[in-house]
Order: sequence, then structure tokens, then C-alpha cells
Amino acid sequence: MRVQVRPFPPPDAPLVVPTGGVHVWQFDPSAPPIPGAAAHLSADETARGDRYRVGRTRDQFVACRGHLRALLGQYLGCSPKDVPLTVTADGKPVLGGAFAGRAGFNVSHTDGLALIAVTGGAVGVDVEPERPLPTADAIVGRFFAAVEQAQYAGLPGELRGEAFLRGWTCKEAVLKAVGTGVRAFEAWGVDLDPRRPPAVVWPAASGWAVGWWRPAAGYVAAVAVQGERVAVEVDE
Repeated sequence: MRVQVRPFPPPDAPLVVPTGGVHVWQFDPSAPPIPGAAAHLSADETARGDRYRVGRTRDQFVACRGHLRALLGQYLGCSPKDVPLTVTADGKPVLGGAFAGRAGFNVSHTDGLALIAVTGGAVGVDVEPERPLPTADAIVGRFFAAVEQAQYAGLPGELRGEAFLRGWTCKEAVLKAVGTGVRAFEAWGVDLDPRRPPAVVWPAASGWAVGWWRPAAGYVAAVAVQGERVAVEVDE
């Protein structure tokens, strides 16, 4: 599965939903939002944004939702405000109405970077800041699958920091793709060894593949889609 990582904004032309690949659009949610981003939001989204007490958090929500609607509008051939967004029982945003099933998408953001993945089926994406985490060993022992705990324990100490980051982002991407959220964190296992290509190792023959990369200095990211393997290509 070919994953193309592209900087936002896209070309000013209709976009085609990739059925045999994934488009990942990258932008800084802390930067000034695209013109009219706030006007793209629905009444419910505007109200949700207004409930954020921290201005930076509110601005990032408006930027991410505005970028999402702008992108999906180009893929679907409709105005951003008319993109019918709804959520599943597990809270995963999906397309509804006449556009249900036309595209799969997922959004992830952290301070300074956001990713939007679009494809023809289910997809999950996650981005995290790249930083040491003193509690990584304890988190692995409490929340990771048994197969991951055993692999983590056997890795050299100098590889464990990257192994944890790769495991966390890949698992988050898988859980977002399948739509279960973190409540199923122990039900999925990924290869943590940074010397090997990322992969879903538990359940065996799950049908899901993961890709992992560094989208910008100080960040790591992962994408999960159905398939055998993922090749990530970053457009400069």
C-alpha cells in the first residue's frame, strides 16, 4: 500500500480518493487557519470549539476541522460546509448521508503538527512528539500486549525509547482504523524493534498493515490500513 505524505494545501483542483493507496496531508494547526476555516464548521462544531477555554486549543480544533472539511470537499466535489460528518457508536468520525462509504479518513494532531489521512477504506493515523518518556517501561508493562512486553524486554536499552514511540503510534493508528479506540489497547500487538519494518504481529494474519515515519523534526507518525505492507513516501 502506497502512502503519500503531502504538505497542505492541496492543488486548487478536484482530488480523487485513492482506492489503492493513502493520501496523508500535513500542516501546522498552530499556524493561522486557512481563509474561512471557521465558516466551514457546522453549528455543532462551532459550539464545540467555543467550549474550549484555552484559545490555543480552540484555534487548533478550528484549524483541524476546517482543513478536514476543505479537503473532503475537494475529494467529494461539494462545499466544505456541506460535507456530512457523523460519528460511529465508538465515536469515530465518518462520512454520512449520501456520501457514506465514499472515503475513509482519520485525523491526528499534537502541538505544532497535524495529519489527515484519506483513502477508499478504513484508515487510522497518529502523530506524537518525539521526546524521552521516563514512564515508558511502566506503560509497556501495564498497557501493551504480552507479545510486545516480551519483545520490549529483550531489546537493548538504547533501542527502547524508539521502540516505545513506534509501538505507541502504530497501536494508536491501528485502533483508530478499526474504530475501537484505546479500550482495546492490549488486543493488538505490533513489532517494536526499530531495526525491522513495522508490522502488526498480533492477532496473526489480522489483515492490517502499518507504516511509520518522522514527518518533521521532533515528531513521529504512523498510519494503519488494510493490506500486507505499507510504503511511506514523503513529498518535500
